[in-house]
Amino acid sequence: MEENNKAPIGDAEGGRRDMVEVLAKPEIEVRGEREVRVKIPGESHTLGNLITKIAAQKKGVTALYLVEHPLRQVLWITIRTDGKEDPYKVLLEAIDEAIKYLEKFVRELEEARE
Repeated sequence: MEENNKAPIGDAEGGRRDMVEVLAKPEIEVRGEREVRVKIPGESHTLGNLITKIAAQKKGVTALYLVEHPLRQVLWITIRTDGKEDPYKVLLEAIDEAIKYLEKFVRELEEARE
């Protein structure tokens, strides 16, 4: 991630700072009944691994990611389902769960520092 694309984290004084910039605008390349494929410029393995690992825990879901080339930093996330779940909804739920996980991680780091 570029320097100005940081998520909220605790600063040196223990406070929180707001997100300076969000991720580069994601593009939905495929959205069907069983598959969604999203392109996210400026991202790599860290985000792809987190989201797909969470999504793949659901029954009937296959999730994968691909980084075009390490120097290009273009992430592709693909979620496929057996048709019982909307893949777009699965993606959004995985993102929500990732956010909760990271917020918990920040709280635990802040508690450990005290």
